[in-house]
Amino acid sequence: MADNNKKKGLLILSRRPEVPSIGQLASAAERLGINCKILDPDQLVVEHTPGAKGHPVCIHTQNGEVLEPSSLLLPRLGSVSDEYSLAVLRGFEAAGFRVVNRADALMHVRNKISALVELAADGFPVLPVILMRFPKDIHAAAKKLGGFPVMVKFIRGSQGLGVMKAADAATAQSIITAFNALGFDVYLERFCPPRRSKDARVLVMGGKVLAAMERVRKNGDYRANVHAGAKPRAYEPSDTERDIALRAAKKFGLDLCAVDFLRTPEGDYILEVNASPGLTGISEASRRDIAEDVLRYFMKK
Repeated sequence: MADNNKKKGLLILSRRPEVPSIGQLASAAERLGINCKILDPDQLVVEHTPGAKGHPVCIHTQNGEVLEPSSLLLPRLGSVSDEYSLAVLRGFEAAGFRVVNRADALMHVRNKISALVELAADGFPVLPVILMRFPKDIHAAAKKLGGFPVMVKFIRGSQGLGVMKAADAATAQSIITAFNALGFDVYLERFCPPRRSKDARVLVMGGKVLAAMERVRKNGDYRANVHAGAKPRAYEPSDTERDIALRAAKKFGLDLCAVDFLRTPEGDYILEVNASPGLTGISEASRRDIAEDVLRYFMKK
């Protein structure tokens, strides 16, 4: 099996090789005998040359190394991926590479508010949200969300960055106006006090639930991201959470994703569908090597 894996090879597409999950995947690949390369999309060239021998689309590094379609491509681009990264990913698809999470699927979920609106339109449980620029009546918007405080979130934030709590109208107005002036869009979301809510993540792979965790917020913090200091804890998702997570992954055509839930006395709500989820916290919580599980599954397909 190891020799076969080395022949196939693994390519990880990421601008941030220092992220712990990338290291986990690279270490898992080494243990499994898989030849692994981490590629920065900014350093890749997509080339279509009419009349060229072989496949009409070729991917190579700026040093001239041609990448072979026999490799599996695992994009780790996240919600902050730009148009160039997605164009490179489409180039890999056109060149015949096997890809985990195709560009169309990533396009759907990288804009968080658009994904939430799509989910809500299909009857998925989603918290009330409002997208607006340079608001004229922030009081009316907050009232529709249940009043202040409200959450203010970047439409393409990650790892807890770009998540803010606005306690009053003046704060919300200044945050939104400042970021809009800088060219960043944000949306408002109903605030659920940490004492009345819990955060859970369900990891879906290949149409099945692979693992789950609860994320326990750091004292005094309203964010539940492991990168922001939250502690991962073992969690058994309910049948309803499993069903919702599987249907959400299928809706967006994602081979690998995490569905984040906010669990409240009124019910569970989807916070986000993450196409590039971190693996560190959920590995710790589930006491499994999630990176190995992921590579074993996709390398044999």
